[in-house]
Amino acid sequence: MKKILFISVILTILVACSSERVNFSQLQDRSGMFYLVNSEKPFSGDVVSYANGKIEFEGKIEKGLRETTWTYYYPNGQKKMEGNYKEGVKDGTWTYWKDNGTQEGLEIYKYGKLLSNEGTVSHEVKPDTSQTVVTPTPPPPPPSPTEPKKIEKKQQPIAWERLHGGPVKFLDGVPYSGPVVKYQKNGVKEFDGYFLRGKKSGKWAYYNKKGDIKDVKYY
Repeated sequence: MKKILFISVILTILVACSSERVNFSQLQDRSGMFYLVNSEKPFSGDVVSYANGKIEFEGKIEKGLRETTWTYYYPNGQKKMEGNYKEGVKDGTWTYWKDNGTQEGLEIYKYGKLLSNEGTVSHEVKPDTSQTVVTPTPPPPPPSPTEPKKIEKKQQPIAWERLHGGPVKFLDGVPYSGPVVKYQKNGVKEFDGYFLRGKKSGKWAYYNKKGDIKDVKYY
Protein backbone atom coordinates (compact mmCIF):
# COMPACT_ATOMS: atom_id res chain seq x y z
CA MET A 1 0.00 0.00 0.00
CA LYS A 2 2.79 2.41 0.92
CA LYS A 3 4.60 1.52 -2.31
CA ILE A 4 1.51 2.34 -4.39
CA LEU A 5 1.05 5.64 -2.54
CA PHE A 6 4.72 6.55 -3.12
CA ILE A 7 4.43 5.83 -6.86
CA SER A 8 1.24 7.95 -7.06
CA VAL A 9 3.01 10.91 -5.43
CA ILE A 10 5.97 10.64 -7.84
CA LEU A 11 3.64 10.52 -10.87
CA THR A 12 1.75 13.57 -9.61
CA ILE A 13 5.00 15.53 -9.27
CA LEU A 14 6.16 14.51 -12.74
CA VAL A 15 2.87 15.56 -14.33
CA ALA A 16 2.95 18.91 -12.52
CA CYS A 17 6.51 19.57 -13.67
CA SER A 18 5.81 18.57 -17.26
CA SER A 19 2.82 20.93 -17.46
CA GLU A 20 4.69 23.93 -16.02
CA ARG A 21 4.95 26.80 -18.48
CA VAL A 22 8.12 28.84 -18.91
CA ASN A 23 8.02 32.62 -18.96
CA PHE A 24 8.91 33.76 -22.47
CA SER A 25 11.28 36.38 -21.03
CA GLN A 26 13.58 33.54 -19.88
CA LEU A 27 14.34 32.58 -23.49
CA GLN A 28 16.99 33.93 -25.86
CA ASP A 29 16.29 34.45 -29.57
CA ARG A 30 19.36 33.23 -31.47
CA SER A 31 18.77 33.84 -35.17
CA GLY A 32 15.16 32.73 -35.03
CA MET A 33 15.58 29.84 -32.58
CA PHE A 34 14.81 30.02 -28.86
CA TYR A 35 17.07 28.78 -26.06
CA LEU A 36 16.99 28.98 -22.32
CA VAL A 37 19.73 31.27 -21.00
CA ASN A 38 23.09 29.44 -20.77
CA SER A 39 21.74 26.44 -22.68
CA GLU A 40 23.09 25.09 -25.96
CA LYS A 41 20.04 22.91 -26.61
CA PRO A 42 17.04 24.49 -28.41
CA PHE A 43 14.12 24.89 -26.01
CA SER A 44 11.00 22.72 -26.09
CA GLY A 45 7.92 23.34 -23.96
CA ASP A 46 4.93 25.56 -23.25
CA VAL A 47 5.55 29.31 -22.82
CA VAL A 48 3.61 32.30 -21.56
CA SER A 49 4.29 36.04 -21.48
CA TYR A 50 2.85 38.54 -19.00
CA ALA A 51 2.29 42.30 -19.22
CA ASN A 52 1.25 44.17 -16.06
CA GLY A 53 0.37 40.88 -14.40
CA LYS A 54 -1.93 39.70 -17.21
CA ILE A 55 -1.29 37.13 -19.92
CA GLU A 56 -0.02 38.82 -23.10
CA PHE A 57 0.37 35.65 -25.18
CA GLU A 58 0.84 31.90 -24.79
CA GLY A 59 1.96 29.07 -27.02
CA LYS A 60 4.34 26.17 -27.53
CA ILE A 61 7.94 25.85 -28.73
CA GLU A 62 9.45 22.65 -30.09
CA LYS A 63 13.18 22.30 -30.77
CA GLY A 64 13.60 26.08 -30.63
CA LEU A 65 10.76 26.99 -33.02
CA ARG A 66 7.19 28.17 -32.47
CA GLU A 67 4.70 25.35 -33.09
CA THR A 68 0.94 24.64 -32.91
CA THR A 69 -1.57 27.18 -31.55
CA TRP A 70 -0.50 30.63 -30.26
CA THR A 71 -2.96 33.03 -28.66
CA TYR A 72 -2.45 36.77 -28.04
CA TYR A 73 -4.62 38.89 -25.70
CA TYR A 74 -5.68 42.48 -25.10
CA PRO A 75 -5.09 43.97 -21.61
CA ASN A 76 -8.78 43.35 -20.84
CA GLY A 77 -8.31 39.59 -21.38
CA GLN A 78 -10.11 39.48 -24.73
CA LYS A 79 -8.40 37.52 -27.51
CA LYS A 80 -6.46 39.70 -29.93
CA MET A 81 -5.35 37.07 -32.43
CA GLU A 82 -4.92 33.32 -32.63
CA GLY A 83 -3.42 30.88 -35.11
CA ASN A 84 -0.90 28.12 -35.74
CA TYR A 85 2.84 28.09 -36.27
CA LYS A 86 4.72 25.40 -38.17
CA GLU A 87 8.50 25.22 -37.83
CA GLY A 88 8.60 28.82 -36.63
CA VAL A 89 6.39 30.44 -39.28
CA LYS A 90 2.65 31.12 -39.53
CA ASP A 91 0.66 28.32 -41.14
CA GLY A 92 -3.08 27.92 -41.63
CA THR A 93 -5.84 30.32 -40.55
CA TRP A 94 -5.15 33.27 -38.24
CA THR A 95 -8.12 35.05 -36.67
CA TYR A 96 -8.07 38.66 -35.41
CA TRP A 97 -10.47 40.39 -33.01
CA LYS A 98 -11.14 43.90 -31.75
CA ASP A 99 -10.84 44.53 -28.00
CA ASN A 100 -14.63 44.32 -27.69
CA GLY A 101 -14.69 40.73 -28.98
CA THR A 102 -15.84 41.54 -32.52
CA GLN A 103 -14.00 39.57 -35.18
CA GLU A 104 -11.85 41.93 -37.22
CA GLY A 105 -10.39 39.71 -39.93
CA LEU A 106 -8.86 36.45 -41.12
CA GLU A 107 -5.54 35.60 -42.74
CA ILE A 108 -4.56 32.31 -44.36
CA TYR A 109 -0.89 31.32 -44.49
CA LYS A 110 0.96 28.47 -46.16
CA TYR A 111 4.29 27.87 -44.45
CA GLY A 112 4.87 31.56 -43.72
CA LYS A 113 3.45 32.90 -46.99
CA LEU A 114 0.24 34.96 -46.82
CA LEU A 115 -2.25 33.47 -49.28
CA SER A 116 -5.31 35.60 -48.55
CA ASN A 117 -6.84 37.92 -45.97
CA GLU A 118 -10.36 38.99 -45.18
CA GLY A 119 -10.77 42.12 -43.07
CA THR A 120 -13.77 44.01 -41.83
CA VAL A 121 -15.98 45.60 -44.46
CA SER A 122 -15.96 49.40 -44.45
CA HIS A 123 -18.79 51.29 -46.10
CA GLU A 124 -17.28 54.00 -48.29
CA VAL A 125 -19.20 57.06 -49.50
CA LYS A 126 -18.79 57.19 -53.26
CA PRO A 127 -18.37 60.67 -54.80
CA ASP A 128 -21.08 62.14 -57.03
CA THR A 129 -19.93 61.64 -60.63
CA SER A 130 -23.04 63.11 -62.30
CA GLN A 131 -21.10 66.28 -63.09
CA THR A 132 -17.64 65.91 -64.49
CA VAL A 133 -15.17 68.62 -63.72
CA VAL A 134 -12.12 68.77 -65.96
CA THR A 135 -9.00 69.97 -64.23
CA PRO A 136 -5.83 70.87 -66.09
CA THR A 137 -2.97 68.40 -65.80
CA PRO A 138 -0.03 69.97 -63.98
CA PRO A 139 3.35 69.82 -65.71
CA PRO A 140 5.64 67.00 -64.61
CA PRO A 141 8.27 67.90 -62.01
CA PRO A 142 11.80 68.46 -63.28
CA PRO A 143 13.99 65.38 -63.12
CA SER A 144 16.30 65.17 -60.16
CA PRO A 145 19.99 65.52 -61.04
CA THR A 146 20.94 62.29 -59.33
CA GLU A 147 18.88 59.34 -58.16
CA PRO A 148 19.69 57.91 -54.72
CA LYS A 149 21.24 54.48 -54.74
CA LYS A 150 19.01 51.65 -53.61
CA ILE A 151 20.19 50.06 -50.39
CA GLU A 152 20.00 46.29 -50.59
CA LYS A 153 18.78 44.61 -47.43
CA LYS A 154 21.43 42.29 -46.04
CA GLN A 155 20.28 38.70 -45.62
CA GLN A 156 20.16 37.73 -41.95
CA PRO A 157 21.97 34.51 -40.92
CA ILE A 158 19.87 31.54 -39.84
CA ALA A 159 20.62 29.21 -36.94
CA TRP A 160 22.78 26.20 -37.75
CA GLU A 161 20.23 23.89 -36.08
CA ARG A 162 17.62 24.70 -38.75
CA LEU A 163 19.70 23.00 -41.46
CA HIS A 164 19.47 19.30 -42.25
CA GLY A 165 21.49 16.83 -44.28
CA GLY A 166 25.06 15.59 -44.58
CA PRO A 167 27.75 17.22 -46.75
CA VAL A 168 24.98 19.19 -48.49
CA LYS A 169 22.76 21.17 -46.09
CA PHE A 170 19.05 21.69 -46.76
CA LEU A 171 16.51 24.23 -45.48
CA ASP A 172 12.84 23.35 -46.01
CA GLY A 173 13.85 20.65 -48.49
CA VAL A 174 15.97 22.96 -50.65
CA PRO A 175 19.82 23.22 -50.71
CA TYR A 176 20.49 26.31 -48.61
CA SER A 177 22.28 29.41 -49.89
CA GLY A 178 23.00 32.18 -47.41
CA PRO A 179 24.67 33.04 -44.09
CA VAL A 180 24.54 30.75 -41.06
CA VAL A 181 25.55 31.07 -37.41
CA LYS A 182 25.82 28.81 -34.36
CA TYR A 183 25.99 29.95 -30.73
CA GLN A 184 27.63 28.46 -27.67
CA LYS A 185 25.58 27.83 -24.52
CA ASN A 186 26.79 31.15 -23.05
CA GLY A 187 25.23 33.03 -25.98
CA VAL A 188 28.58 33.76 -27.69
CA LYS A 189 29.08 32.78 -31.32
CA GLU A 190 30.67 29.38 -31.96
CA PHE A 191 31.08 29.93 -35.71
CA ASP A 192 29.58 31.75 -38.68
CA GLY A 193 29.91 31.34 -42.42
CA TYR A 194 28.10 31.07 -45.74
CA PHE A 195 26.50 28.27 -47.77
CA LEU A 196 26.15 28.18 -51.54
CA ARG A 197 23.72 25.57 -52.86
CA GLY A 198 24.06 23.59 -49.65
CA LYS A 199 27.87 23.60 -49.42
CA LYS A 200 30.25 25.74 -47.36
CA SER A 201 31.54 28.70 -49.32
CA GLY A 202 33.90 31.60 -48.68
CA LYS A 203 35.12 32.63 -45.23
CA TRP A 204 34.15 30.71 -42.07
CA ALA A 205 35.15 32.07 -38.66
CA TYR A 206 35.34 30.02 -35.46
CA TYR A 207 35.28 31.60 -31.99
CA ASN A 208 36.42 30.73 -28.46
CA LYS A 209 34.27 31.04 -25.32
CA LYS A 210 35.14 34.75 -25.01
CA GLY A 211 33.98 35.50 -28.54
CA ASP A 212 37.47 36.00 -29.99
CA ILE A 213 38.29 34.45 -33.38
CA LYS A 214 40.38 31.32 -32.89
CA ASP A 215 40.41 30.02 -36.46
CA VAL A 216 39.43 31.07 -39.99
CA LYS A 217 38.89 28.72 -42.95
CA TYR A 218 38.04 29.34 -46.57
CA TYR A 219 35.98 27.03 -48.79
